Parts: sequence; C-alpha cells; structure tokens
Amino acid sequence: MPWWSWIVIWVAVTAVALLLYVLIGIRLFRKFMAVLGEVQSAGSRLSFAPPAPSPVAADSLPAVFLDPAAARRRYEDGKAERKEARRERRVERRRLRGQPRAWRDIPGL
Repeated sequence: MPWWSWIVIWVAVTAVALLLYVLIGIRLFRKFMAVLGEVQSAGSRLSFAPPAPSPVAADSLPAVFLDPAAARRRYEDGKAERKEARRERRVERRRLRGQPRAWRDIPGL
C-alpha cells in the first residue's frame, strides 16, 4: 500500500468523526433550546408575586408568637374539643350498630 493511502484513510476517519461531533452538537443544541422554551413557558405560568398581607388574628398566630398561658389555654381547649368529638363519633357509631352505650359516654355522670 502506498504511503499516501494512509493519509487518505486518516483524513476520511477524521472527517467522519468531525461530522459525527457536529451532528451530535446540533442535536444537543436543539434539545437544549426546547428545554429553555419549556422553562420560559413554565415561568410565565407561575406567579412569583408576593401574597397580599392579611390581618392576623390572635387566634391564628403560631404558638411560637403567643403568650405561653394563651398557648396553653388554646391547647387545652382544642384537646377538650377533640375528645368530645371522638366521644360523639363513638356514641353515634355504637347507636348505629345497636351496641349499648358505655357509662362514660352518658353526659352528666
């Protein structure tokens, strides 16, 4: 094989490799531009405006900002309400099933 044939072979291999790199680069660029378009459309749909300040009632403050005594009263009141709601659900469930009521479920006793 003459010496110039090796030069032709390596030039052809290099040209094919460069063509492959260019095609991969074009494909990646198009996908990147498509992703940027999606990000832009998603950004336009999202609203980053801060919410309007609303008046804060003392009842809706987190417990961290409340007076400890007020937080304790709120906790105890909520605890009593949840306990009463559970009792009412239990009494109603037993009534629907025809089961007898427990002595602790009778108010006033």
